[in-house]
Amino acid sequence: MNFRFDGNEWFVVACSIVLLTYVWIIRKHFQPMLMLILWVYNLVFVATLDYALAATPFHLYDCMDNATYEPMAAYAHAFLYTPYSFIFLYYYDKWSINRNKRVLLFYLSAWTCIALFFEWISLKFGFLDYGRGWKMTWSVPTYPLSALLTIRVYRFIKDQLVNHPFRPQE
Repeated sequence: MNFRFDGNEWFVVACSIVLLTYVWIIRKHFQPMLMLILWVYNLVFVATLDYALAATPFHLYDCMDNATYEPMAAYAHAFLYTPYSFIFLYYYDKWSINRNKRVLLFYLSAWTCIALFFEWISLKFGFLDYGRGWKMTWSVPTYPLSALLTIRVYRFIKDQLVNHPFRPQE
């Protein structure tokens, strides 16, 4: 493994610090157990999807400096992508997005644009490299589908934690 700490690693660290700071500010919105379960879910989901697309046999893109696994990729899965989803869920909940399908469509579209912009910046900083075949346009349906799945998991976990009959009453 040819690992060196350069600009793209600093990009990941800087972005993760910003996102983690934001999550620290909004953390009281989520119950601790809900945060833990969602953190693990997001970590597994993103890592699985990333490895499925970036590893053999597809090998559609590279992450960081090498075609092989790097420790910073795992760091990014845990501390870059996961906080992003907490911020997404925070505003989804805070603004009661689930009550109106049009608003949900707009919300998903807006976050898809944000994600595409971040993906473009990630390409410029060398965090991602699409020289192996991935096209940014393929991300357009990927983000809203991932977001809808994340919302489903969030609502399921929240309902199970909050409304579970064996949960002690406060």
